[in-house]
Amino acid sequence: MDLTAALGSAPPIAVLVAAFFAGTVRGYTGFGSAMIFMPVAGAYLGPKAAIGIMSIIDAVLQLAMIRSTWRHARWGEIGPLFVGYVVGLPIGVWLLVTIDPTPVRWVTSLSIVLVLTLLLLVGRIERSPGLPATLATGAASGIISGLASLGGMVLSLFWLAGPSHNAGVRGSSVAFFVPASVLSMSLLALAGIFTSEVFRGAAWTILPYGIGIGLGSLLFDRADPRLFRPVAFAVIAIAALTSLPLLDRILR
Repeated sequence: MDLTAALGSAPPIAVLVAAFFAGTVRGYTGFGSAMIFMPVAGAYLGPKAAIGIMSIIDAVLQLAMIRSTWRHARWGEIGPLFVGYVVGLPIGVWLLVTIDPTPVRWVTSLSIVLVLTLLLLVGRIERSPGLPATLATGAASGIISGLASLGGMVLSLFWLAGPSHNAGVRGSSVAFFVPASVLSMSLLALAGIFTSEVFRGAAWTILPYGIGIGLGSLLFDRADPRLFRPVAFAVIAIAALTSLPLLDRILR
């Protein structure tokens, strides 16, 4: 069978471009790929197809980042965060398949903008949050990951708000989402998200996503370290704003 015929029609060029930039952000910051990809792909392909494609390409290509980031992860925080994530993720997946996602997208995006604004005003916290706050953050990330694949924003804000250095933020993000992606993909599979359309979309987008990860990793190694936090904050702000349903018509 001809490969092109098997893959079907390519996604819109905007989706492929979004995959490239999402990979670049993921390679540089360790998080943020869904923040870039989901608003664009969700507007064109629908939220269920977009979250399925994102989970496949990220699960495959994040493995390339593990070796260089693993040792920098903040393991004392990852454990409690993951416990909360395990509790929250099934709730998010259930919401994805049972309710209208539009009101939740409004609440999620505006809440992230609010938290980011407070973080910029207050500044960093010199010690890590306690166990209750860490568990709650993990649960919130799980719910938002299951519903909109945007839970990475919650975790990135958590690490950026604390004493983590650049490599710690990046390494913790990569380390956390290795087991988290296994769990989330299992639940998405049970929910029937992985259709033939999703696999074809993943086949089209994995190459630009992978090229982007390579470029982003190169930039992290060579760019001025002082740029990391401003870039991370900008990514979160842009992603939260572009996730607003108000912009769906523009993105199309």
